[in-house]
Amino acid sequence: MNRLLTRRSVLSASVASAAAAALAACSSPSAPAAAAARILPTDPLIADFEARRIADGTTVTQQLTAAPFNTKIAGKPVSTWGYNGSLNGPLIRAKTGDLLDVPVTNKLAEGTSVHWHGLALRNDADGVQGLTQEAIAAGTDYGYRFRLAHPGTYWYHSHFDMQRERALYGALIIEDPKEALSYDQEWVIILDDWLDGITGTPEEVVEELSMGMDMSGGSMEGMDHGGGGGMDMGMKHMLTGATSDYLGGDAGDVKIPVHLFNGKPAQE
Repeated sequence: MNRLLTRRSVLSASVASAAAAALAACSSPSAPAAAAARILPTDPLIADFEARRIADGTTVTQQLTAAPFNTKIAGKPVSTWGYNGSLNGPLIRAKTGDLLDVPVTNKLAEGTSVHWHGLALRNDADGVQGLTQEAIAAGTDYGYRFRLAHPGTYWYHSHFDMQRERALYGALIIEDPKEALSYDQEWVIILDDWLDGITGTPEEVVEELSMGMDMSGGSMEGMDHGGGGGMDMGMKHMLTGATSDYLGGDAGDVKIPVHLFNGKPAQE
């Protein structure tokens, strides 16, 4: 789920670039009308539209505390960051029409935010720092409150730098009260490609990937997938020559030491 520089990461970067270009266009002198018409996260229209959502449920409250904590992964002591001291954040379960109330306490040494992945929700609660809100500063609190309009299986995660590559994520289940639930068992499974505290940190991997792109002139072709020594110096996290039929031939660029299933290695 959290493989570094995967298609998700590339797409996220593309979306961010497109959003930046769109904002620049809106603020350019040639488009004053567009800039004036743009709806900001603080615009009263956001609250007006939120008031029109279905509101026949209850209030579901879940406290999240983002903080460093110590744990063991594959028998090895690991220091990482997470929500409420766990490798998986708490499972949040609610129904359409409910009001989700999530107070967040940031005990990290840097800013953070919480993004509700895949949800159609009020813009000022989307949790994208620098776009829909300012980052939750270290040592401060913030509250997310929004109506749940669409049932489904979602996840929430930090949207600040590389934090979601640690344990700052969790599952969100929104049930449809009109759906007749009929099944023998229910499993909520979170998959995570994990390396933090095992072979290094996410930041080290990003630095190595950046070095590889610099050496290859901006492409990943210089990663020397043929197994040569061109990229071996100082590249302890990189794969060379790895293939996978399941991934279209390319097994990726990063060595993943542990694959977690609900916070535990597959072997357990």
